[in-house]
Amino acid sequence: MKQAAVIRSMRAEDIASVLEIQSCCYDETKLESAQSFLAKLSASPTSCFVALVSDGLAGYLVAIPAEAGSPPPLNSPTYSVPPTPDALYLHDLAVHPAARGASVAVALIEAYFQALKQLKAQFACLTAVNGSTSFWERHGFRVAVPTGSAAGHMETYGEEAQYMNRQGSA
Repeated sequence: MKQAAVIRSMRAEDIASVLEIQSCCYDETKLESAQSFLAKLSASPTSCFVALVSDGLAGYLVAIPAEAGSPPPLNSPTYSVPPTPDALYLHDLAVHPAARGASVAVALIEAYFQALKQLKAQFACLTAVNGSTSFWERHGFRVAVPTGSAAGHMETYGEEAQYMNRQGSA
């Protein structure tokens, strides 16, 4: 029986393990640099999490305050929280293949929704990649159309990417 995941805030010293998990979960076109992860962690340390199991770090979730409809580009070396964020953008969720089936993703998503409530964000949003749209629909997200100049950032996520959102802390 697999041990339940313990969720805690991500720290800078977790980035090496985050990069390792990322490399197991995504193809090279979707990989982000340590600098990109650190920029997001620095911008919003209260909404970036890691999941620990007995073997160590098993997964992570990176979320950042944003404007609904405006996904940030993938692998940007910087990130600045917009002046009037109304959403918590779930930028990345990954679980090491060896930890799948141990409810790691569920625990990380619960932490995300807690952060959404604490930030009193109106919207939850994300970009579904790798055919994960139906997974996110089970968590209340619906495909939406990104708006404004940030709509062009969608191409950085790949052809099959789907921008999704849902009402906030429901």
